[in-house]
Amino acid sequence: MQSPDPAISIIVPNWEGEHFLPKCLSSLQISANESGRSWELIVVDDASNDSSAKLVRERFPAVQLIRNKRNQGFARAINRGVKAARGAVIVLANNDLVADQKFIREVTRLFFSTGEDLPRGLLGDRLFGVSARTVRWYDGKPNQLCMGAVWRGGRITPAYSSPSKLASCLFVQAGAAAYDAQMFRELGGLSRLYEPGYWEDYDISWRAAKRGWFSIYAPDALAIHHGGGSMTKRYGEKRVEAMKVRNHLIFEMANVTSPRLFAEWIMRVPLSAMRDLRYARGMLDAVKSLPRIARARMTSPTLFTDEMLLEHYRDFTPSY
Repeated sequence: MQSPDPAISIIVPNWEGEHFLPKCLSSLQISANESGRSWELIVVDDASNDSSAKLVRERFPAVQLIRNKRNQGFARAINRGVKAARGAVIVLANNDLVADQKFIREVTRLFFSTGEDLPRGLLGDRLFGVSARTVRWYDGKPNQLCMGAVWRGGRITPAYSSPSKLASCLFVQAGAAAYDAQMFRELGGLSRLYEPGYWEDYDISWRAAKRGWFSIYAPDALAIHHGGGSMTKRYGEKRVEAMKVRNHLIFEMANVTSPRLFAEWIMRVPLSAMRDLRYARGMLDAVKSLPRIARARMTSPTLFTDEMLLEHYRDFTPSY
C-alpha cells in the first residue's frame, strides 16, 4: 500500500511519455500493492512539453510528482528521484514499462530475505542490485536478460545468459531494477559522464561490483518494455546509436583500471576508430570528457580487479 513510511520507493523518470504513463503507472501500482510491502511512487518529469504532468496530477493523485524546470537527462532525473525517496529499497522503472503483477515483489524480495535463497559463489557479500527480466512489447522476445561482460578484441563487451532461476549478474539495467538505496547514494548515483543517456547503469553496476557488492538477476521479475521510447523520439535512431558508441568508450576509459587490459585497449581501440567512422566520431566525442573521466578513475575505490570480474562472467555469450 502507498505509505507515509515506505519500505520501497518506485521511481519513474519521464520525458514526453504521456502515451506510456497510464499503463506504466497503473501496472506499477497494482504490482506494488501485490508485493505486500509499503511503498511510494515517484515520477520525475524532465521538463516535458506534452501533458505528462497534468496526466499524473489528475489520474494518479497518490503519485509524488517532481518536475524539472529544464530538461536534465536520464541520470539527473533518476538521481533527483532517489534523493527524494524514503524507502530502503529503490525500484527504477522506465516510463515505457508495463509491470507484471509479481514484478515489484520479485525484484525487491531478496533485499528483505535472510540470504539463504541467494545463488552461491558470488563475488561479494552485500546485495547491491536486482535486475529484472523484460520482453519487447511488439513480439514478446527477450529485451533484458542476465547481463555480464567479456573481454573481446581489447574491449569490455556486454554478454548475457538466460537462466530460469536466480543468478549472479554483473550489470543491473536501470530501466527495470531494484537497488539498495544507501549503496546507490554512496556511489554518487548515476554518473553524468554519460548524459543524455545510455551506459550509466552499466557504470554504477561495475563500480559496485569492484567494491565487492554483488547483484542478482531475477527472471520472475517480469515486465514488458517498449524500449527507447522517449530517447528515440527526442534524438532519433542515428543519434541514439552514436550516444551508445560514445558512452561505451567513456565507460571503458573511466573503468578499465587494469594496466594490462588498459594497455591493450589503447593499442586496439584507436585502430578500430581508423577503420570505422562510427568509432572515430565516438572517440572524438569521448575525448572531450577526458578531465571528468580522469577524476572518475581516481575516485572509485576497488576491492576486485577487472580481471576478477571478467573471469567470473567468462561463460556468458557476447551480445555483439
